[in-house]
Amino acid sequence: MGATVVESELGGLRWLVVRGDRESALRALGRAAADEVRSVLGSLPEAAGLRQYAASTAGRRAVAGVLKATRTSHAQELREAVALAEGAGVDPEELLLANLRGDLGGDDGVGCSDLAFRGKRSFVAHNEDGAPELAGRFMLVTLAIDGEAPVAVQWYPGFLPCNTFVVTGHGLVWGINHIQVAAPATAAGRHFVARGLQRQPNLEAAVRYLTDHPSAGGFAYNIGELGTGRVVSVETAAGRHAAVETDPGSLSWHTNHLRHVESRKEAAQSGSGGTQGARNLGQREESLARARVLDSLEAPAGGPDTDWFLGVLAGKPVPDGVFRSAVDGDPLLTLCTSVVDLTAREVTLQPRGAAPLTISADALVAADA
Repeated sequence: MGATVVESELGGLRWLVVRGDRESALRALGRAAADEVRSVLGSLPEAAGLRQYAASTAGRRAVAGVLKATRTSHAQELREAVALAEGAGVDPEELLLANLRGDLGGDDGVGCSDLAFRGKRSFVAHNEDGAPELAGRFMLVTLAIDGEAPVAVQWYPGFLPCNTFVVTGHGLVWGINHIQVAAPATAAGRHFVARGLQRQPNLEAAVRYLTDHPSAGGFAYNIGELGTGRVVSVETAAGRHAAVETDPGSLSWHTNHLRHVESRKEAAQSGSGGTQGARNLGQREESLARARVLDSLEAPAGGPDTDWFLGVLAGKPVPDGVFRSAVDGDPLLTLCTSVVDLTAREVTLQPRGAAPLTISADALVAADA
C-alpha cells in the first residue's frame, strides 16, 4: 500500500501528515525527519548514560527484560519503532534504547505540567517541557494509519509519536507527564503502552487499557473527552496504577510526582541513596514547586477560558509559575503550551515564542487546517 507524507506548518510548528499502512507510514515518517531523528538521538542528555548502562551486565538484563515484555504485549508498537529507525537510517537498537529511557531506572529529567477544569465549559491544558537541544526539532505529526482513527501528536523525532500531547479521532485528548521510577517493574516500556493508548475508542476504554497494561516506568496521563467534558488523571508507575476523575466545578492538576498511587517508600519516585537519589530528590522538589503554584489556583467566577489557561501555563516562569525557561539552573524549556476546550472541541497551540493559534480538534486530526 505504501505511505505518503505531506508537510506544512501550523502555528510555528512543522507539521507532517502521514498516511498509509503501518510500517510504511513509520518508515516514511523516519525518512521525512531523518536529520532530526539523528540529531535528537545524538544530543539526548541521557544518551551516554543509557549506552553505558545498557553495556553493563545489569543493564543488558534490564533492557532484555523490558523488550521481552514489550514484545509480548505491544509487538505492533515495537515494530513501529523499528520501522521508524529504518526509515531514518539509524540503528534500531539505538532508537529502542532511547525509547526505554524511564523504564530502566536512573535519572531522566522532570518536565511537563497539566491543568484541567470540569464545568459547563471543560478544558485540558498541557505544557510540553523538553531539553533546550530539542527546541528546534520539536514538531507536530498527524498519523492516519491502516484505517484506524487518526491521531495528532506533538513529536520529538527519534521517539514513538506518543509521549507528549495527543488528540485522537476517537475524541480523546491528553497530556503526558513523566514520573521518575527508580525501581521499574518487569513490564512493557511506557512509550509503547502510550502509543497503544491512542487506539482506545472512549474514556472508559482508555482508563481500562491503562489499568490492564502496566508499564515498567512511569507516566501520568491527564485525559479529557471531547463533548462530554469529562477529565480523568491516570497514573501508571512501576506496574501500579490509579485513576481519579475531576469533579464538576473543579480544577485538577498534575506535574511530575505521584499523587494517587500509594508509594510509602517512594520507590517509584526517588532514588534510594547516593548521588542518583540526591538528583531525584531535587527533581521531586522542582515538581512540588510547580504543583504548589497550580494547587493555589482558583477558577474564575463563571469558569475559566482558554486565555486564562494560557496565562497560567505560559505566563510566569518557575519558581513563581510553571513556565520553563532553561535559566537560573532550570534544565528545561516549555516548548509548547496547549489548551483544549473540550466543550467547543477546539485546540489552541502556543509554541514557544509564537502567538496562539486555534484549530478545531476534528480538523487537527483530519489534517484539514
